[in-house]
Amino acid sequence: MKKIICDIHNGVQNSRKTIEFLTQNSSWTWIGEYPIAVINEITRVKDEESLKNLEKINFFNEQGFSKNSYTKKELDYLTQNIPSSIKTAYCLCLKKRPTNDYIFSEKFAHDRWKKIQDEGIFEALVESSKFLDSDNSRVIETELRDIMRSAKEIPSLKTIGFVWIVTVPNSTKIEDILQHYFLDNHIYVEKGRKTTYIAWGERLVDINMRYFVNTP
Repeated sequence: MKKIICDIHNGVQNSRKTIEFLTQNSSWTWIGEYPIAVINEITRVKDEESLKNLEKINFFNEQGFSKNSYTKKELDYLTQNIPSSIKTAYCLCLKKRPTNDYIFSEKFAHDRWKKIQDEGIFEALVESSKFLDSDNSRVIETELRDIMRSAKEIPSLKTIGFVWIVTVPNSTKIEDILQHYFLDNHIYVEKGRKTTYIAWGERLVDINMRYFVNTP
């Protein structure tokens, strides 16, 4: 993780387009908007417009279920045209670029989502958040917990490294949140009126979410 964090730190310091910088200046493979889940069953689609668009491309089989294997082109189409049918991560750090189709699988037959499978190349999940002056500590902690909770529901993601890139106004102090969830594993870059923190855990599953900084 140290090398991954070093590369991300360099990206945040030297570019407004962190993923683009990492793609050009890191030995790892970085893919933004990485697909991590696709809708599993036709009955789970509640939006009529999305359902029509999915039926146009024969997304579901005769039994009403989606397939398990997708090309990048197919997933890009979903992201751009039917975003409610797919979940993506801000970025995934990989050992190498995927050479095969993306594989998804559900745990139970009627699960809402089919979840991405790791073909042995995942290194770290990277998520990003930005907050305004009006966002208080409770809002910030809630978003972080929502991100981690959602990712922990995907088996291939919860066992790899997790990185949170979070940008806040200089006047907003979040060290208590970072210390609570990441202990001493956080650094920062100050740019103008904003500060970007980089916080990480060696494995997402090991980050303790039992207790809150802000009492619910």
